Amino acid sequence: MLKLIADNPDPDVNEAIAGQHIKTYAPAFASEVIRFVLRQAPYEELKQCCQQQFVDWWKLSMPSGSPSDPYESVYWYLLYLIESRREDELRGNRFANLRVKECACYLMNKEKIPEYARGIRP
Repeated sequence: MLKLIADNPDPDVNEAIAGQHIKTYAPAFASEVIRFVLRQAPYEELKQCCQQQFVDWWKLSMPSGSPSDPYESVYWYLLYLIESRREDELRGNRFANLRVKECACYLMNKEKIPEYARGIRP
């Protein structure tokens, strides 16, 4: 059963739940992205992983808007970037490919923060 946002009125509780969710999901998502980049996973698997990220987030009944920290912002940026591109763009467009790699590596604590990556909560 879905919870309503109104059932969770305390913003501090929401931020703690959101923060924990992102810390749990972001590194695993980033590793799936890297598997795709290294051609160890098919595009369909990556798209399914993206869809699952959204489904799991929506189960939390969090309000949309600005992320609580830069780490979460990069997570949403990467998710939207992958959702908005076709396979040939992600693999063949050097600009998109570089951004995908930089964001995924940052989420796995392997790279510095990509300053351009600003995402928002759905």
